[in-house]
Amino acid sequence: MPVFTFPLALLGLLAAPALIYIYWLRSQARKRKVSSLLLWLEEKEMWEGGRSIHRLQTPLLFFLELLTILLLVIGAAGPMIKAGEGGSPLAIVLDDSYSMHGGNPESARILALQAIVKELRANRYEPLRLILAGESPQVLGEISTSEGAGTDQAVNLMNAWKCAMPAAKLEEAISFAFELGGERTRVLVITDHAPSEEPGDSRLQWWSFGSRRSNMAIVNATRNSVDLEDRVLLEIANLSETASSTTLTIEDDNQISGKTQDSLSLGAYETRRIILTLKPGSPPLRARLGGDMLSIDDQVVLVPGEHKAVRVDLRIENKELRQLVDKALQSTLNANTTVADPELIITDESESRAEMSSSWVLRIISEKDAASYLGPFVVDRAHRMSEGLALGGVVWGSGKSQAFPGSPIITAGNIPLLTDIERAGRHELRLRLRPDLSTLQETPNWPILISNLVNWRARTTPGLLQSNVRLGSDVTLAVESGIDQVEITEPQANPRKLPVSDGVFTVKAESVGVSHLRAGENRYSFAVNALAREESDLTRAAFGRWGNWVKSADLQWEYRNMSWAPLLLAMIVLAIHGWLTSRNK
Repeated sequence: MPVFTFPLALLGLLAAPALIYIYWLRSQARKRKVSSLLLWLEEKEMWEGGRSIHRLQTPLLFFLELLTILLLVIGAAGPMIKAGEGGSPLAIVLDDSYSMHGGNPESARILALQAIVKELRANRYEPLRLILAGESPQVLGEISTSEGAGTDQAVNLMNAWKCAMPAAKLEEAISFAFELGGERTRVLVITDHAPSEEPGDSRLQWWSFGSRRSNMAIVNATRNSVDLEDRVLLEIANLSETASSTTLTIEDDNQISGKTQDSLSLGAYETRRIILTLKPGSPPLRARLGGDMLSIDDQVVLVPGEHKAVRVDLRIENKELRQLVDKALQSTLNANTTVADPELIITDESESRAEMSSSWVLRIISEKDAASYLGPFVVDRAHRMSEGLALGGVVWGSGKSQAFPGSPIITAGNIPLLTDIERAGRHELRLRLRPDLSTLQETPNWPILISNLVNWRARTTPGLLQSNVRLGSDVTLAVESGIDQVEITEPQANPRKLPVSDGVFTVKAESVGVSHLRAGENRYSFAVNALAREESDLTRAAFGRWGNWVKSADLQWEYRNMSWAPLLLAMIVLAIHGWLTSRNK
């Protein structure tokens, strides 16, 4: 079927009724009395006039004129037909966030699947690419429809479209689709909400299959070990414009403990916090709400965490400096001050004693020949010690020498302030600091700096860095030396083995529930929960379509303008009409 570049020209078909009316008026002759018929050389029999309606006279000229109007209107509308048998390149961007499940059994994902299948069966696309839009774009597959099985292949590929991510970065996925397919590619976005603005690119269409709904969700859940007890925090939100009620059930895997059940009534967009205290080592805790339109955020499971405390030995003789370091360590949850078998040594002593240990070392050096520096500070943002630091306005007292051992992490111009020396996996950091010439210790940067060091060391000790994580975040497991792979078993999935890099195993948390890890003889468990308030908020969902491919300038590669054909036929018809008119004179 042809497409029209200027469909408003079809309004010219209104000229056809006008032509019919003109010919109808021709047949409405009336009787007139005249004195003589001598003036008529050829007498023709005419219908009697009157106000009664007779059958319309339709001579050949009428049909020629009607055909001319039709051809001129079609030519002005700019008909375009597909050039050849090739299909148009198409990339379908699929929103992989879990809000697409909202509204079961008629969720946005189910409605989108039906629309995609209908579109693929009605039009041919070559090639066809499927791209998942999660926290980062991922190519689901590329299909060639030349053999006529493109729709079935696409349906099979979309079985991997799970909609289980806590966010969908659609703009990044759209840019990736255009970059991957080239300038001729059309992009179809499948989601559950409207675009922020009308698509400016005529190669882009935006289809949304969402529906505004109310939803009660658990938007935050944590479990931490504090003072020989486990503290649990739950946040339940009513994500709707009206008050709503639900039931909260809390239970654990120990059948003796039983379960508790409470009714919750929340106002519009109200959030309720619930704090629980458990004994250390208590079994996994499960909390769930009454069922609603989105089930993935109605339940959480929190397993007991493995408390990874880093053994820190303070070997600082300067009392003022020791107090500063000790205060910073107290703000860090996973630091345990001890002199027995330390994993981290913080010292201002000479190098001889510290170098005999296999522990990590932070050596604080206070030089006599020092000066205060206001910056500019150059920070290596790729280093773990620099996370969260904001040194604007900080005064840093340090030695003046430009020659200092180690790789610089923080410098004041060309003066090294913090350096890192790595020896066989062991790190020795050197911090040049004169507290009496500095304001660093009076800012949040000081506890952040010490916390970064402790957390960095904790990541390298065997065990899980975090036992309860959010969906889409990274799970980090430090393993013992000699282990090169870890076996992971996720909910409703077969075990699989993944490699270890530099003694650390990292995997993306993509399955809600409890997963298990096996590293050598050691076993670990971690829980993944869907805790993304924006994805649980279904009040922003919408249904509609935006964008128009017909306006695309790229049609010149796929279609041919056929305006010349109806215009040429109109000229031929007009020539015939003129010849017949001159012949009848």
